[in-house]
Amino acid sequence: MRGTMKSLSFCLLSVVLAGGTLPALAAECGPLKVLASLPLTSLGPGGIVTIPVLIGDSQRQLLVDTGAFASILTKRTVRELNLPTTITGDRGAIQNVAGAVSSQMAKLPSIAIGNLRQDNVFFFVEPGEDNPNDSSPAPFDGILGAEMLQKLDADFDFKANKLNLISQDHCPGKVTYWSAPALAVIPFSLDRSGRITFRLDLDGKRIVGMLDTGATTTTLNLNIARQRFGVDTNAPDVEKLGELKGAYTSNVYRRRFKSLAFEGVSVTDPVINLLPDFLDQGAQAPRIGSFMRPDPNLSLILGMSVLSKLHVYIAYGERKLYITAADPPAASPP
Repeated sequence: MRGTMKSLSFCLLSVVLAGGTLPALAAECGPLKVLASLPLTSLGPGGIVTIPVLIGDSQRQLLVDTGAFASILTKRTVRELNLPTTITGDRGAIQNVAGAVSSQMAKLPSIAIGNLRQDNVFFFVEPGEDNPNDSSPAPFDGILGAEMLQKLDADFDFKANKLNLISQDHCPGKVTYWSAPALAVIPFSLDRSGRITFRLDLDGKRIVGMLDTGATTTTLNLNIARQRFGVDTNAPDVEKLGELKGAYTSNVYRRRFKSLAFEGVSVTDPVINLLPDFLDQGAQAPRIGSFMRPDPNLSLILGMSVLSKLHVYIAYGERKLYITAADPPAASPP
């Protein structure tokens, strides 16, 4: 998103609060520095999660979305907070799966996430129509995207419903402060939009997946399902869920697989949605929304239906994922 955003690195109000560190992991390494420890609110069983933030002096909830390349506010939030907006022009835009485009950005007076604070931050305004007469409760007020998360390490303890944002200033590999019978350490790459892609095994076959906390379900490319896994959409083990309508219309299916494996840590009997590549390969604006991306190497989007069963530490500085089962519960940071 060239030139459209002010730097979004946070200013730390209090480098390490009293007791705000994880236990020292080795004599030669200092403790992990917890910069913010936030409650995760799940929008339904195994659903997407939000965290509390302070925009100016207003308490809000943001969806934590590792699959979103940019941070976004809803039109309703922009209207309620009376935030000034600007147009990015030809410097950047976002597009949702329905085809609506937004090149509008809102200027936040400040945003505070736990003990982290940044002044004069720009968020994109969500695409689509605004309904000023809608007074129904909103599930969240915007999206915290990858361009903010990757400045830190993100420790998702889904069993304890906790997100710890941790300084990247630590010894490589010394991050697992909790105990688990098996640990997967997986290198990952960041694509040009800051999304996490890595290799994993589905029913014993190596594929490329994307870690997306903004996706409720886990989704497999239907073409890959047919070609590599022999999936027949007319078979009795495949359920048709309906049609997805927007800029494109597509049938959506669902099937239970045997296992998803992450270098020794596995989830058995995952139920995975099957969706074709229906996004426009030639679209100029980056897409938002948890569906298949126009990336020829990407086969699977790993959503909360699987992630909620895991403890996931994203070491953005190391470019590694540390994954264990969510049970037993992780040790709580002091």
